[in-house]
Amino acid sequence: MATSFDRWEKDPFFLAAEEVQESADRMESVYRIWVQERSEGDLEAAGVTGGGPTAAELRRELHTALGTAKWQLDELERAIRSNDQVISAGKDTRARHDDFVTAIGYRILEVENNLKESNVAEGRGALSWVHLDEDERDDLRLSYLQALFNRKTK
Repeated sequence: MATSFDRWEKDPFFLAAEEVQESADRMESVYRIWVQERSEGDLEAAGVTGGGPTAAELRRELHTALGTAKWQLDELERAIRSNDQVISAGKDTRARHDDFVTAIGYRILEVENNLKESNVAEGRGALSWVHLDEDERDDLRLSYLQALFNRKTK
């Protein structure tokens, strides 16, 4: 009997899901440092010492990591939905995809909400995101897919 991981490994979206997972892990790592820094008000207490990032740099890094994870998850979800409809994916496949997207989406939403609350509390205003036109999105999507393909062929 195949395990859940075995089924994921054979899934055509496995490599893309791994990339999304890595981005979400990176986001959470930066988020933990940011939360620690905020709770103690001291970057040294968060384990960031000697030449480490300033509070502003850490916030920017978190915002970037959040945006990357959010964009990658959106792209993966869009590709999954399109593919699942085209190939009439089975119930188990759709459930596996939905579970992954939901779990990562929840992690992203939690970080985004906390960053938004912090911005409001500190009078920084709303989070802003880069808005790409359709050609720019296609170029970014293509470079992302090329990176995934190159990673798979190595």
